[in-house]
Amino acid sequence: MTDSIGVCLEKEPTLLFTSSARHVPTTVKTILFYIFLLLLNNQICSADSLVFIKSIPIEARLLSTDPLGNIYLVKENNTLLRLNEKGDSIGVFNEIKKGKISLIDASNPLRILLFFSDYNQIIVLDNMLTRKNVYQLNSIGLNNVSCIANSADGNIWLYDQSSGSLLKVNEQLAILQNTNLRTLSENPSSPSDMTEYDSALYIADTLDGIRKFDQFGFYNTTYHIKANNLQFFNSYLVYFSTPYLISYNIKSFTERKLALSEPENIEQLRVERNRLFILRKDRLDIFELVQ
Repeated sequence: MTDSIGVCLEKEPTLLFTSSARHVPTTVKTILFYIFLLLLNNQICSADSLVFIKSIPIEARLLSTDPLGNIYLVKENNTLLRLNEKGDSIGVFNEIKKGKISLIDASNPLRILLFFSDYNQIIVLDNMLTRKNVYQLNSIGLNNVSCIANSADGNIWLYDQSSGSLLKVNEQLAILQNTNLRTLSENPSSPSDMTEYDSALYIADTLDGIRKFDQFGFYNTTYHIKANNLQFFNSYLVYFSTPYLISYNIKSFTERKLALSEPENIEQLRVERNRLFILRKDRLDIFELVQ
C-alpha cells in the first residue's frame, strides 16, 4: 500500500519533469538508444504530490541515475551497485585499488564515467558495467581535476583546479578546448558538479552559481543559483535546496518547489522518468511524482 505525501507548491500550477536525450549516436546501437530517449522526451507529466513506493536499507555515499531510470549507488567499500527503477539489483562493479569513486556520470548508460579524484583517473564502463577504458589524467599534466562530465560528441569535459581551466579532451586525451575560468570572476572557481545538456555545459560553482558554456567551452551566462548537484529535464534545471526539490525553467525563468520530508537527512537526490530517488544516510527512498 502506498502513501500520498502532500507538498508545498509555489508560483506555477504544475511542475514538469521530462527525461531527455543528450548524446549524439555514433553506432547503430547508440542510434536506436537515442531514438528511444527521444520518445521518452515527449512523455511529460505534471506533479503536485509524491507517492511513496519503497525504502531500500543501504549505506551509500553517492547516488546517480541514467535516462532509462536505473539507479547507481556507491557504497562505503567503493562498490558500485546498479538498481532498476523498482530498486532491484541488476549489476555491480568493484574497483577497490583505485581509491574512492568521487563522481559518477551515467547520463549516457552506454558509456558510464567513474572519476577517482585521488588518482586523477577516469574509468569508462559499458552498459554491462564492464570496464572499457582507463584515462590517466596525470599523463597530460592534470594533477588536480575536480569535476568531469560526459559530452554528446563522445569527448569528456574536465575542470582542472590548479590552472582554473575548463577542458574538453578526446579518447586519446588530446585537449580540444581550453577555457580559463579565472577570467570570469574575481572569486576563485570552485565547481562541485557539471553536466552537459542540449549542446551546452552547466557548471555548479559553490561561490558564483551555475555557469553556462556552449559546446566549444565559450562562456554564455550565469544563473545565480546555489546548487551542489545538477540535473536537467527538458528546459528544467532540477536541484535540491533545503528543504525543497526545485525545478527552474531556464527559458521562462520561473521556479517550482516541492517541500520534502526529513530534509536534514537528505544526502543526494535524483529524478528520472517521474520517479524521485532520495539517498539518505541509512536508506534509499523511492517516490512516484503524480498529479
